[in-house]
Amino acid sequence: MSSPLISIITPTTGAPSLLKLLESLYAQDIDFEHIVLWDDKMWGDENGWEDTVDYMDIRDGLPWEEKSYNIRIPGKMVQGLAAGSALRSIGLMAATGKYVTFADSDVWHEPNHLQNLLDIVKDKQWGFCRRKIWNDKEECLGVDNFESVGNSAERKVPYVLVDNNTMIFERRFGVSGASLYRETQDYNDDRLMTEFLYEYAGEPGMSTEPTVNQVCPDRLESMFREYCTK
Repeated sequence: MSSPLISIITPTTGAPSLLKLLESLYAQDIDFEHIVLWDDKMWGDENGWEDTVDYMDIRDGLPWEEKSYNIRIPGKMVQGLAAGSALRSIGLMAATGKYVTFADSDVWHEPNHLQNLLDIVKDKQWGFCRRKIWNDKEECLGVDNFESVGNSAERKVPYVLVDNNTMIFERRFGVSGASLYRETQDYNDDRLMTEFLYEYAGEPGMSTEPTVNQVCPDRLESMFREYCTK
């Protein structure tokens, strides 16, 4: 069997929103593999994650050959604050696609999302699209044209960021940059990867079409509500 064109990496706690992501993946018309890695929070009710979905229970009957890595990362092994960062590093080493992207369980995709990403890197080694931001009440706050825009002149924040869920890059850069996710001590893995890709993969391809939908944390809703393009 030939390698898939693109690998999608999802670190998750088994939150029910994972089902919405999966439904949006079903609508894609691109050859891909989906690598699902489980945060240790899903492995015990003492962590407060009783309302979870079991990927192994729902994968039967999916219309493509799919990989699922049910790997628990014990807390003592996670060097940073977010277990998801360590899981991304494992996914990057396991990926077999020519290109790699991420899809957290708080996002879902427009039907043309994967094709949009592949169009972006047609003549580049990496790139990114835009994202629509939602709150947990299913209200769309607008399009993020101010934060996850790389070093674009549109940037309105003091840091350079491409959100993990909107970027695509050649797998070889993911293998080289996996340690950035494994070793980070803060919630900044996407900023570190953005910096890495600008330095080693050159100028990115970019699409202003928002084909990723993402739910923002409550603590950031006011920022997105103020600055997103309505």
